Amino acid sequence: MEDDININDIHLITPTNIDDNHTENQSLRERESTDDSNRAVSREEVDVLELQTNEGCVEDFEDKTDNRTIKKRVDTFSNLWSEHTADQILFPLWTFGFNQKVPIINLSKKGTNIILYSSANLVVLSDIDNKKQRLLRGHCNEVTCLASSVDKRWLASGDKGPDSAVIIWDGKTGDSVRTMLSPHKNGVICIALTEDARYLATLSADEFDQKFAIWNWTTGSEIPLCEVNLTDEHASQNRISFKSGDYYHVVTNSQSQVIFYNWNVNGEISAYAPTLTDEDFDKKVGNFVGSRCIPGSNVAITATTQGLLVVWETDKTNLKKDVGESRYKKAVKLVPIHDKPITFLTITRSLLSKFCIVTGDVTGVIKFFDTNYMLLYWYQNLNAGPIASVSFASRGILDESSMPLKSTEYPELSTIPGEKFVVEDFIVTTAHANMISITVDGGVMTYLHRDNHEDVTDLTCHPTLPHLTTCSLTGILKTFHYENKTVLSMRDFGTNDPIQSCRYCKIGLYIAVGFVSGYVRIVDSMTLKDVTSEPFTYGRGAITHVDFAPLNHFFAYADSAFTTTLVVPNKRSEGDPWVYVGRIRAHYRKINDLRFWAARGSKTCRLFTIGDDRTLVEYDLYQASKNHFPMLSRVRIDQMHIPLCLSELPPHYKEDFIFVSNDTSKFKLINATSFMCRKVVMAYPQAIQYYKVLPLPSDPLATAHFLLCMSEERLSLVMLPLDGDPLKNTNLTAHPSGKRGSGKASALAVSNDGRYVFTAGGPDTCVHMWGVNPKILEDRVRNAREVKRRFYDLLSPVFLNELKDYYYYSMLRTQGLKCLDTRQTSLTIPITEISYVMRAVGFYPTEEEILNMINEVKYSTFCETGTYVTDIDLDTFIQISFLSALPISRFSTLVYCNYRPHQGVLYKDVEKAFNRLCHVQDSDTGKSLHFRDPVEEIKDTPKMPPEYLFTTLQTIGEPIGETELIEYLAVLMGNFPEGGSPEVTESINSAGIAKAVDESLPMFLNAENFVHRILGMKFCSTKNLEEDYLDTKLRATHSISPSPLDRKESNEKKQSCDVQTD
Repeated sequence: MEDDININDIHLITPTNIDDNHTENQSLRERESTDDSNRAVSREEVDVLELQTNEGCVEDFEDKTDNRTIKKRVDTFSNLWSEHTADQILFPLWTFGFNQKVPIINLSKKGTNIILYSSANLVVLSDIDNKKQRLLRGHCNEVTCLASSVDKRWLASGDKGPDSAVIIWDGKTGDSVRTMLSPHKNGVICIALTEDARYLATLSADEFDQKFAIWNWTTGSEIPLCEVNLTDEHASQNRISFKSGDYYHVVTNSQSQVIFYNWNVNGEISAYAPTLTDEDFDKKVGNFVGSRCIPGSNVAITATTQGLLVVWETDKTNLKKDVGESRYKKAVKLVPIHDKPITFLTITRSLLSKFCIVTGDVTGVIKFFDTNYMLLYWYQNLNAGPIASVSFASRGILDESSMPLKSTEYPELSTIPGEKFVVEDFIVTTAHANMISITVDGGVMTYLHRDNHEDVTDLTCHPTLPHLTTCSLTGILKTFHYENKTVLSMRDFGTNDPIQSCRYCKIGLYIAVGFVSGYVRIVDSMTLKDVTSEPFTYGRGAITHVDFAPLNHFFAYADSAFTTTLVVPNKRSEGDPWVYVGRIRAHYRKINDLRFWAARGSKTCRLFTIGDDRTLVEYDLYQASKNHFPMLSRVRIDQMHIPLCLSELPPHYKEDFIFVSNDTSKFKLINATSFMCRKVVMAYPQAIQYYKVLPLPSDPLATAHFLLCMSEERLSLVMLPLDGDPLKNTNLTAHPSGKRGSGKASALAVSNDGRYVFTAGGPDTCVHMWGVNPKILEDRVRNAREVKRRFYDLLSPVFLNELKDYYYYSMLRTQGLKCLDTRQTSLTIPITEISYVMRAVGFYPTEEEILNMINEVKYSTFCETGTYVTDIDLDTFIQISFLSALPISRFSTLVYCNYRPHQGVLYKDVEKAFNRLCHVQDSDTGKSLHFRDPVEEIKDTPKMPPEYLFTTLQTIGEPIGETELIEYLAVLMGNFPEGGSPEVTESINSAGIAKAVDESLPMFLNAENFVHRILGMKFCSTKNLEEDYLDTKLRATHSISPSPLDRKESNEKKQSCDVQTD
């Protein structure tokens, strides 16, 4: 039993504690219904105040009642399918697939066949007959619920996650008329509109302290009209249903609890949560699926997973406490209607019984019952999976009783021979991502969608034709004509043979298909039939990557067992067209990408792979023979960070580079011959990780070239050359992931003409087609002024002045600090001084990173001039505004901005390092050993003797010398006033300093005393330490690039925390 929950005049009433001072809703309803004309005028005023009408879609008329001119919309869909995208760089064009977890809404009327559904964070209006889609944008999280008014004019959508929103849409124009930002802390799990669309009900998606609220959305108020806080026992409500004809009565349910509400326009609401257990009827009830109020009665019904209908009627013991229909209900009986668990419940109109109950179950059976629970008709041959939703059209056939009787194609009722079963046509969606249109008159069933209900794992575009092929863990391989929006061919391998990857060959004849089982099939690109007699079965794990060579004379694939396999065309006339050559395991950790690469103008190609082992492996394709696939070279391309993907670059650079993206939000350009890192660039938004990168096809002589990048949820377009300029990047949310949704982008493809981009959302089962207009980004960059200012905005003014001071100090140091001669005015310092300046400003790169910085500057003009850069002047270093003529490739501020980590070293990073260092494994037994301080009472804190830490620093990674180590420790511990040998010329007593350091060190070190006693640093606030910096960044950007001002403010706040632990 639950206690009352009282928040002002909001009550949650339970059977044991009922509020007698309830509101008399009946009298309020009578007062509201006395003047229907006022209600009509109010509705029309909403059209004036809330709706921004489009030109050509309105007409003026004189309202004599109010003596005002009110604009009223013409009943037309002329503007619904027109969307202005001319000023957008990236914009959605089409969705292949839908979110089967969100019930669809059938908007079909006379002469139209339109449905509403969701796909990731997009709301889709689809014209089935004309193959049109209008994609409604406004959500940054995955859409969780949809709703509409009875007349289908007003639509609503909601999402859950950070920065959630509920949006009201005009169903005739597709325009948003009201956006409610963060109506609840974590968004909404379910919404519902009243019949006249005047009020909106929401259920919050909060895990605890869930709220049920009713909003008068037409007033623009940011607070609900009334609200109920649901206790933990009553939380997890996920369905809302207004009573038809009297929407002041509402019912919601979770899997275990049904709640009935009464509310009024004065903002008063009361709720009653009746109990129902298996003991009440001596029968297992099961979980609740959905609830509905039967129109014209005081009865409500709830479907359960035991195939039952729970019938709720007024609790007569509490009848006197309510005037009119009571919210006090109790379960009076259980009606068995299905043999299997019910998955869906709704109520619709029918010809004979006026209203009928519609249910669907896990076997795909749909049944229709009258309000006395007598079976009227059923559909049992759908064979499409568990029913997810059923939505009926509104063509008005039941308003003209003579029309259905003229047709002889309506089926007969199951229980009354000779009587016709007449309901509106309807659309069914199933948990297996099937969407079926059922025409009752004639019993015609048409599949609108046969999509994937498990992860979409890969997609690929035909090299010459407008064909797109997708694959999924459902085992479906499907080819679309993406311009005609039709399915060309489909092959279902079954759920027992899920597909992991697919790729067209370079001439488009074949598609390589990699399976989770380790098999690889090569199929015909048109028929999807095998072209080899048997699949290749050499993989020892899921086939994660497949690729064809540019001239189609090699094919390779990688599997989850870290091996790479080579296949070549069969040169003999007999046998299969492709034959196996060999396989090799060149990585000891997961392979992240595999790619054939060819230099410009070369007729030969090379094969590369990268993996979690931070290595780039090249294979010897031309020395491979039967069962012999040699490795040509193996190069470590990163010290600490994991490379995520490889890519070719558009024809912009004169040198041949291999593009690499890593897990620290960095782009790297690797020289294809020497494997030297030649450039490092920060990716935007900061802290983002790009898993897929492709060049946007363009003319080699084009004025600009671009890269397409895909993270787990965001699609970006980046303009070359890569230099870290934030203005050269634009991005939008393509598949919300993490807290924002279930998506996790799994694939990226681009059409052969570069006009369209395709993304797969993995677990969200959606494939999106995007339009791309790079000319807008190019014009934006070309027309922007003060290029250097955009880089200055990445840093604070205080930091820039500090950087300038250190530059001058470095200049003095190179000339000699104790020089008595007249100093030579110099504008340059050697590039070898870059490392000292970087460390002086608080960024401590590794020796390898220092070498990369020097090489980047040293070779920056080599292709143009044939000479090396050996010095950097001050203006190049800090990019003072009056030197805009200098080539941007030489700016050393870029070196700092691009090399620095997107956030400083946090305390949790130090803890993680100590956890790893303190974990020692016995070489004989394999058991984990831990250092233990006998004096310390806390046993669980990882700790180690200082000698063990210093030995590790001197032997692993980039070793530090003993003299250097003692010097640094002496400075940190306060035993030596100055470090840095260039500034100190006096002899140093090494033995004395070493002894002083040894006496200052504690017996054991843990993360906390290392930070406090050794490094002398302080903790930042927990909020700053744990803040998701990328998530904060994306809130400000949403679907556009972050402004320099926003980034500047964020960096200043972030640096104030990072400086404590740098």
